[in-house]
Amino acid sequence: MKNISSINPTPTIGIFDSGLGGLTILKQLQKDFSNNKFLYCGDTAHLPYGTKSQDSIEKFSSNIVNFLISKGADIIVVACHSASSVAIDYLNENFSIPIIEVITPSINSAIHKTITNQICVIGTHTTINAKTYSKKIQSINSDIIVHEINCPLFVPIVEEGLENHDISYMAAKLYLESINSIGIDTLILGCTHYPILINTINRAIDKNIFIIDTGISVSQDLKNIIGVNSQSNTFIPKHEYYVSDMPYRFHELASKFLDQQVDDVRCVDFK
Repeated sequence: MKNISSINPTPTIGIFDSGLGGLTILKQLQKDFSNNKFLYCGDTAHLPYGTKSQDSIEKFSSNIVNFLISKGADIIVVACHSASSVAIDYLNENFSIPIIEVITPSINSAIHKTITNQICVIGTHTTINAKTYSKKIQSINSDIIVHEINCPLFVPIVEEGLENHDISYMAAKLYLESINSIGIDTLILGCTHYPILINTINRAIDKNIFIIDTGISVSQDLKNIIGVNSQSNTFIPKHEYYVSDMPYRFHELASKFLDQQVDDVRCVDFK
């Protein structure tokens, strides 16, 4: 994939997820690419993608990519692990615009980090059932043992703003306590909602287990494609936020996750 910054030094970056989770990726990218304009789409009408079929996810993702392109996106970040698991090939076959997924960057970081060659991946049903992580990791290094855990309650906990509630800790212990005694030293959060639970997850797992930061990993991939515009910019780009259905407390939660006020969120049909 060629560097597109030679065509446009500050390309507009489109990013989408099924809901709020992609904001964890957006926060890192806005920090690292402060001169770029971002278009964020949360497909809240179809949340969560993790329980949907591959055909449905491909259709939803294609509609959103078309919408982002119509709004001026030069490059797309699929900030959804479920869509990255089952729809990325479909998107690359049907669109010429550069498209980045979140799985490969996380895998590369995890393989570089692990010492024990035991990696755990946690994610939604669709992501875990697709076996995308284990297949890709073992195609790179067959000596690595990959443990995959489905954590279905994590997404609704985050969407309801309960990441610091006792219920989130009980769920984390239920799902993750077993990984503390089997030699895992690296954990991939295979859903963009999960970093919002980072403090709770850290309480439930051994302190020596390293958690991969997907946002940093994706940011590095994006730098390889568009470069970094280091020139100071007195004009602050006006980012745009779209959802397919207005969920309860979206403005409040989005503002909290991004550490900035998000008021102008438009509800649109991505078809």
